[in-house]
Amino acid sequence: MHINYTMKNVDFLKRSLIAHRGLHTSQIPENTLPSFVKCVDKNYIIELDIHILSDNTIVVYHDHNIKKLTGVNKVIETLSYAQLSQIKINKKYTIPTLKQVMHIVDGKVPILIEVKDVDNNSKFEEELVKILDNYKGEFAIQSTNPFVIDWFYKNRKDYVIGLIVFNDLNYKLVKKYVKKIDFISVYKKQLPFKINKLVLGWTIRKQSEYEKYKYLCDNLICENIL
Repeated sequence: MHINYTMKNVDFLKRSLIAHRGLHTSQIPENTLPSFVKCVDKNYIIELDIHILSDNTIVVYHDHNIKKLTGVNKVIETLSYAQLSQIKINKKYTIPTLKQVMHIVDGKVPILIEVKDVDNNSKFEEELVKILDNYKGEFAIQSTNPFVIDWFYKNRKDYVIGLIVFNDLNYKLVKKYVKKIDFISVYKKQLPFKINKLVLGWTIRKQSEYEKYKYLCDNLICENIL
């Protein structure tokens, strides 16, 4: 068991399993509005990824290049929302803005937000808090990028912040940042992870993996088994 968390309330990250990029299927793509509606219906915590566009709109998508789901070979950060809204996932779904997702969720379930910051110039974080400061629901921020951790630790100490750990170089950041974070998101093969913080394991894609890892951390980020 992991005890003695920081004074912030992180218990909401244990309330239910966490749906990786929403509840998606072959018919409903990841990180789309329908995938998040399904999470709300099933009462799962939502994990999602965000990028900032050239016009400072924050959108929900995983990769930096949108080709995987759209067939269009473009780096998402180089596009405006007017341009991006003309490009469809599976020729059907528009890549949503974070505001659209949060309007749908409306505090019904917690949201775990991975910040995909590539520029480290604070603009992303400044635009993000304009949205989050006015949101009434529960949310947490996580990132692999130490700049993101530093920015939120300095500017939004009340936010729940986590570091994503996935390789040896990233692992070395843990000791440096342990006092600045409230939880750790750990690649499943690095579990159990000994730290006096809440620990999330990712990404669980098989029932056998769920059975193997469910007792090795505080909660699991899952897909396909929900």
